[in-house]
Amino acid sequence: MSSMSKLEGFVHEQMQQWKVPGVAIGIFDGDDVEFAGFGITNIETGQPVAPETLFQVGSISKIFTTTLAMTLVDEGLLDLDTPIVTYVPELALSDAGARERITARHLLTHTSGFYGDRFDDQGNGDDALEKAVRAFGDLPQQTAPGELYTYCNAGIDLVGRAIENILGQTFESAMRERVFTKLGLERSTYFASEAIRHSVAVGHMIGGEDGQTVSDPWPIPRRSNAAGGVSSNVPELIRFAVMHLRNGALGDQRVISERSAQAMRTFQAKGDYTHDRGLGWFLHPIGDLAVAEHGGATNGFMARLITIPEKNYAIVVLTNGEKGSSLHSAVTEKAIADRFGASNTLQRITLPEDQLGGFTGTYRNSLGDATITLAGGKLSMARVSHNPFSGESQDQGTFALSPLSETAFVIDDGQFEGSIGELIYDDDGKIRFLRLGGRLCYPDA
Repeated sequence: MSSMSKLEGFVHEQMQQWKVPGVAIGIFDGDDVEFAGFGITNIETGQPVAPETLFQVGSISKIFTTTLAMTLVDEGLLDLDTPIVTYVPELALSDAGARERITARHLLTHTSGFYGDRFDDQGNGDDALEKAVRAFGDLPQQTAPGELYTYCNAGIDLVGRAIENILGQTFESAMRERVFTKLGLERSTYFASEAIRHSVAVGHMIGGEDGQTVSDPWPIPRRSNAAGGVSSNVPELIRFAVMHLRNGALGDQRVISERSAQAMRTFQAKGDYTHDRGLGWFLHPIGDLAVAEHGGATNGFMARLITIPEKNYAIVVLTNGEKGSSLHSAVTEKAIADRFGASNTLQRITLPEDQLGGFTGTYRNSLGDATITLAGGKLSMARVSHNPFSGESQDQGTFALSPLSETAFVIDDGQFEGSIGELIYDDDGKIRFLRLGGRLCYPDA
């Protein structure tokens, strides 16, 4: 029985459990390739998902952007350790000292230290990214460059702007010439006007009379294309993944050097409790397997791309539902366990109530508020999210937590199951941040 056949029933169960209308999956295993589509692209039209259906892939786009940046590194046009202001002199940042020190390596490892969830719409013109970078001056510098991992979308947009300045062309055209065309990615695009020519999914949120509603808006702002703007399908994402598995080349087309491909999946910086940072990639083990992966989330879309280089294996799961991350986590976990017998189990611990009480409080950033409480010796977290694309706030519910250490916990249920929270203290022993979902949240005074 094929890998996809083993997954089919499980995928349907997960779609029902998490109210995900459509799913596309691609698996590359050695020289065997399988694709499948499940469900529908849009609850308003009922069109079926095909393997060729385009989905927004969100932050998987960052691996494309890093790959494009490495083509410039290979040509000696971009130095990862030269201050980025060398390439982007128009950059505005609130901290003048950090502005002179931040490098492309910091940006590609999410260790630049400035706040990064900025999605202001700068229009659809070719100057959208330039306008965005000129408006970075009010982004708080949360940590010193290189000090601490905190996920930073704006930092990847800044790399995109450096590419524009170095090459003298738009970011999207550079990607088309240097990556998409070389790999034969004919449908992958950054633009709704191009996606609409093909089978294309729309995102969905929980709500409405039937329990689901189509997400609005569909496109993210053009200025965020470097961080999260790719729309693609599973055959084309698998081609991209195979290029990385083969160290930068696909057939007779070399996109990046072997050295650059390997550097992307080599340790560059400490991440959070469960992973480290390569250049672009999240790095972590599954059992004894070394994994390089990235997820993605936009307005009603959730996606995941996992590569296991030592096994010449890749899996892509694309979904068009708000809770699709729960589905793609379960499906990829099952696929890898079935194929390799590999899985991870976080080691939960027991702490006395006085130590558990150290987690309690309310923590905030622009994406949401998290309130952690302790009752009956158990921790729980109430979560309110703030959608950066629609501007809407939503009560996400309350979730059980289990401690992993005196400073870290895992969410045990619901759509955020498996997510990690970590307390970060200052030199005086006070809570400086809660890092949740890779972002720094500030404690209420």
